[in-house]
Amino acid sequence: MTLEQYLIFLTITLAWMFTPGPTTLFSVNNGIRYGAKRAVLAAFGNILAFQILVSLSILGLGAVLAASTIAFQVLKIIGTLYLVYLGFKLWTAPIATFKEGDNFEQQDASQRVLFRRAFFTTLSNPKALTYISALLPQFINVNNFEIMHLLTISLTIALVQFIVFTSYAMLASSIQVWLKNENNCRWFNRFSGSTFVGFGVALGLSDR
Repeated sequence: MTLEQYLIFLTITLAWMFTPGPTTLFSVNNGIRYGAKRAVLAAFGNILAFQILVSLSILGLGAVLAASTIAFQVLKIIGTLYLVYLGFKLWTAPIATFKEGDNFEQQDASQRVLFRRAFFTTLSNPKALTYISALLPQFINVNNFEIMHLLTISLTIALVQFIVFTSYAMLASSIQVWLKNENNCRWFNRFSGSTFVGFGVALGLSDR
């Protein structure tokens, strides 16, 4: 991979990752609710899941998924149901207003739970796998690749994701005090929940 090719890949990856979607919304939601630190730690679930998708793409499963209507539809249904489930959990989340010095802990959201939700939000999205499967062959030969090229691609994606999720989480945590008001907290729960349901419905209704 030449430097020019790498810079093109980096630009595409930055633009793609910064585009709002379920994973960025999840970081925003966690940043507001639990603070930047917990949101960033949870985002490692997204990063790990995406590295698995990169590996599956290299193995050719992304191309199989793109070619198989049944396989794609099954994974799409799973992704849709999971996003709707997250939406329901957020909509019905307990009202926990922010107080000075608190970390905004909630009983149903341990760090392990946040990590798991982030992980499956990425892993259950068929479009992420088909997209990366279409992107990678433009920069590496998936049938005869050099391990250093693959490591460069994987580490670049992970680093970009870390920067993106950290940025969203830190910006979101700065307005955490807004949830001092119980009514604001209730409406934030409903907005977050309905947005996740919206993403789920959009995924379910999409052709590809």
